[in-house]
Amino acid sequence: ESVTESAAADKNPITVSPKIGYGKSAKTGLMEFEISLTPAKAAVGQEVTLSIKARVKEPWHTFALDQDPEMAGQPTVIEIDSVMGLEAKGDDFRPSVEPEVKPIDEFIQRVHHGEVTWSKTYTLSGKEAALSGSVRFQMCSNGTCLPPTTAKFDLTLTAGEKPAPQVVKEDGASRGPVPDESNEGPAKDGFLAFVLTAIGAGFVALLTPCVFPMIPVTVAFFLKQEEKKAGSSLRLAIVYCLSIIGAFTILGLLVASVFGPTSLTTLANNRWLNLGFAALFTFFGVMLLGVIDIQLPSWLLTWTSKREATGGIVGVVFMALTFTLVSFTCTFAFVGSLLVLAARGNYLWPVVGMLGFSTAFASPFFLLALFPRMLKKLPRSGGWMNDVKVVIGIVELAAVVKFLSVADIGFSVGRIPVFLTYNIFMLVWIGLAATAGIYLLGILKKPRPKFSVIRYVSAFLFLALAGRLAAGLAGMNMPADPIWNLVAAFSPPDVEVRQTNELGYVIAHHKMDYALEFEKAVAAASKDQQPLFVDFTGVNCVNCRQMERTVMIEESVVAALQKLVRAQLYTDEVPGITDAEFRDKLKLMNQELQSSLVDDVTLPNYAVVSADGKTVLSVFKGLDQSGGKNFLEFLNAGLERWESMKQEQAASNAVMNASGPMLTGNAASAN
Repeated sequence: ESVTESAAADKNPITVSPKIGYGKSAKTGLMEFEISLTPAKAAVGQEVTLSIKARVKEPWHTFALDQDPEMAGQPTVIEIDSVMGLEAKGDDFRPSVEPEVKPIDEFIQRVHHGEVTWSKTYTLSGKEAALSGSVRFQMCSNGTCLPPTTAKFDLTLTAGEKPAPQVVKEDGASRGPVPDESNEGPAKDGFLAFVLTAIGAGFVALLTPCVFPMIPVTVAFFLKQEEKKAGSSLRLAIVYCLSIIGAFTILGLLVASVFGPTSLTTLANNRWLNLGFAALFTFFGVMLLGVIDIQLPSWLLTWTSKREATGGIVGVVFMALTFTLVSFTCTFAFVGSLLVLAARGNYLWPVVGMLGFSTAFASPFFLLALFPRMLKKLPRSGGWMNDVKVVIGIVELAAVVKFLSVADIGFSVGRIPVFLTYNIFMLVWIGLAATAGIYLLGILKKPRPKFSVIRYVSAFLFLALAGRLAAGLAGMNMPADPIWNLVAAFSPPDVEVRQTNELGYVIAHHKMDYALEFEKAVAAASKDQQPLFVDFTGVNCVNCRQMERTVMIEESVVAALQKLVRAQLYTDEVPGITDAEFRDKLKLMNQELQSSLVDDVTLPNYAVVSADGKTVLSVFKGLDQSGGKNFLEFLNAGLERWESMKQEQAASNAVMNASGPMLTGNAASAN
């Protein structure tokens, strides 16, 4: 951790450029803070604003104040240690620009690029004011992250006088402030996928038993209206569909207004809320499986149904409301699930999600209202709709397992799963996929359903998924196809920490042990005369986890790693060790080692080192964007250089052994 503190008296504004990193590899210039109290000539009783402007050097980014630490990105934390002559008017700092939202697998990152200013308002209550505090932040870029750093500051202000602007840097140099620049708006990463999911959910909801049978009822209603007044179908169809869309979209607005943009980001990631989501999705799942049912009050349906008879626009609106209420039993699971997914975006996501869902949901009714003859071409309702609902219920239960997994990791030390481990997670998913496939085949149903291409193709896909997951779990040598990579990234980390006689504390990833203690790893490598693979990593490093789940499980990469003694050295928090004193000691040793060995503090950072732990043979840092090709080249380069070193050492030893007897013989002759 690097701490920078400006020491000059009566400073306002000041500029702080903290050193980031450990030891000799620490650098300045990547982040700069301009901190000020304005206006500088404020009178007693006047409002003043504490502004902390962060200038982040491209291509780096820092994290927002409301970044969820459960999402492997450390939030920026501003702490005020002491205040004199100032009274706070609010509790929170506010950013000048909204953070960008960057989904990475299941992790949600809220980040700032370029410039951002955090501000807080005070009232000047004395002739002299002083304020001190600190900013703790972390920077990441292109698959690598720097260690969290703290920058300290203190300011003073004299009422009615404007002190000369003073800019203090670590080296004592000064310069004037830089004009403010605007930043870009929130990123749209993942937004398109969410919208498509919402639209897809709307179409799938049409196939449920409490929705599909309503189609002929709806068309009959419009035919009756058309008979009363020719040419009214288009206008009434538009009103009908807009009424359905409006009902669902209002629901989205209510959710957005209740939770707000900040809470929505953490809604799907908090460990306690994930337990709640698990319970909610369990309810959705068993409801779709037919175990329980939701019945709306009969008086509500009667009230809306009576008003359908009024006809015209009013009748159409109440027809839409009745249909929405009747379909509630089946659509509730879809809407609830969709709103949970919407929690991963900003406050517009639930609104747009409900808009997409309801538009897709209402669109067939619009077409059928215009062209009633299309009704004759629709398949009749029957048991196939119940099959759709059951399969969706099984998928909901798979989501329950994921929510429980996130909660398990959140409650554990070092984000290592305790109850829902990787193996258990995969076994449950294999069981659910196989159950869906067997159910669709109708093996356990009497009478057995008639042959259907869609039914049997769907069953085959579910059984194929179960087989692929089983093969991957068994460690069979199969290519890492997109389905496997997706499930591997979605599942909890395949890790465990235990103690061994040879390597001390080890952490296991996908059946491979990595020493947590560098000295023990060096001792083992020296004993076996094998090179050493060193993985500098962190608990709060999303790119580290992505490398472990994708690149470092590739068959060719695993084969290369098995030729090395492996060590995984954590620089932010060592997981799985209960001895706090020893855990902190290891962390500091790992920080110093990374600084001295590779002269770099970014994460992830990998090195192949000689058996004595002193000579670096090859280095690789950041996220491998090639899918493992570049990482494999790095490992092979280290192994090849190690073999060259061994050959050179063997040749040197041979020369020394050959010259030894010759010297002895000459000495004997001389005697």
